[in-house]
Amino acid sequence: MTELDRLSPADLEAESATALPTKEVLSLLDLNADVDLALDLAAPVDLAVAANLNVAAPITAAASANILSVGSEATALTDQAVLIDQTQSGDAIANAPQTSTLDQGDDSIPETSTPVAEEPTEGEVAVGDVTAGGNLLDVDLNVDADVDAAAPIAGAVAANANIAAPVDAAVSANIGSVDSEATAVSQQTAIINQDLDGVTAEATADQDSTIQQ
Repeated sequence: MTELDRLSPADLEAESATALPTKEVLSLLDLNADVDLALDLAAPVDLAVAANLNVAAPITAAASANILSVGSEATALTDQAVLIDQTQSGDAIANAPQTSTLDQGDDSIPETSTPVAEEPTEGEVAVGDVTAGGNLLDVDLNVDADVDAAAPIAGAVAANANIAAPVDAAVSANIGSVDSEATAVSQQTAIINQDLDGVTAEATADQDSTIQQ
């Protein structure tokens, strides 16, 4: 075995080294996003409603109560007699014409140019030079979006209806009472005649939309 030669102090001074950056400041990704968005929205709505209605709602109600009463009497009596005669003869017509002209083609988005990578000047760090704190990936993103949306809506509703709702109610109660009497009497007589004679309910929603996007 031969003895290894030792480095002299002059040899050690001739060596050079580059210090690595600390982990906390090391960046692997540099992202620059530039988004230009042009958005056009148009929603012309056309609606027509026509209705023939007869509505009758006679209501009779009676309520009586004894609460924590001794020797008391609660009585509720309601008597209702209803005679309803409904006849419809006529026309209900609703027209909603709509003409829409939408031009969404005149959008102007500024032109963007692809950035050119420049050589780092003195004191700057080049991309990929992780030994000097540089980034492994440098992304410059430019997005230009032109969105046109149009939703023309046409709706028509027509109805013929006869509605009658006679309600008769009686309520009587004894709560926590001794030797008490609660009586509720409800009597109802309802005669309802509903006729639809030559009735027309017509709803027309006419829509003409010209959309240019």
